[in-house]
Amino acid sequence: MSLGSEEGDKLKPSLAKMFSVMHKSVSEYSKRMLAELRRHNYVTPTNYLELVSGYKKLLFDKKNELGGAADKLRNGLSKIDDTRQKVEKMSIELEDAKTKVAQFQKQCDEYLVIIVQQKREADEQQKSVAQKGERIAEEETKCQHMADLAQHDLDEALPTLQEAIAALESLNKKDMTEIKSYGRPPLLVEKVMEAVMILRGSEPTWAEAKRQLGSGGENGLPLWRLPNGRCLHVLHGALLVQLQRRTGPEEMD
Repeated sequence: MSLGSEEGDKLKPSLAKMFSVMHKSVSEYSKRMLAELRRHNYVTPTNYLELVSGYKKLLFDKKNELGGAADKLRNGLSKIDDTRQKVEKMSIELEDAKTKVAQFQKQCDEYLVIIVQQKREADEQQKSVAQKGERIAEEETKCQHMADLAQHDLDEALPTLQEAIAALESLNKKDMTEIKSYGRPPLLVEKVMEAVMILRGSEPTWAEAKRQLGSGGENGLPLWRLPNGRCLHVLHGALLVQLQRRTGPEEMD
């Protein structure tokens, strides 16, 4: 019988002696039991062989049990060692990740400061645009009011202008000759001629008006006909304002 190791084989003599002592002690106690209790207990070589066989079976079972436990322990220790190596590697990666996260956090903080600054500037610009929009709306209101006033003044001036045009068209050559004969015309006549020069885009003086009366009009156009084919009754509000500034509203009336 092999005990599975060199050290175990050294124990064979002691085991054989122990089996012999056990067998002899059972035989002696069987004799004592017969003497004291009158009961027979037969001890035969077969019993000795059964003891050895039982020990072998028990030894085999325990070897298998301990071997399986040792294998499990070995596998467990191997897995623990692998896990330890993985944990060490993951710890290094975790430190690297912490460093990167710290860098990203710093960048995020910087970007957040920039975003807050840009939002503040955008809010200020929006506020400025809103204020400018209000001012523009006010200016539009004022401009519309001025336009309405100018249109009102124009509407009031147009009937008078139509009367003036009718009077102008009633002028004949004799009237023109009489106007040209003035060395210094009456004030109202001078103002009217200056107004006509303004409308024609010429120098607003009596001398220029007299010159155009003598030549039949600038570029061959009659004095009551404006350049570019416009007539005196087609007047812009701004020209009326210019005429009023030069002649005075009372004289325009």
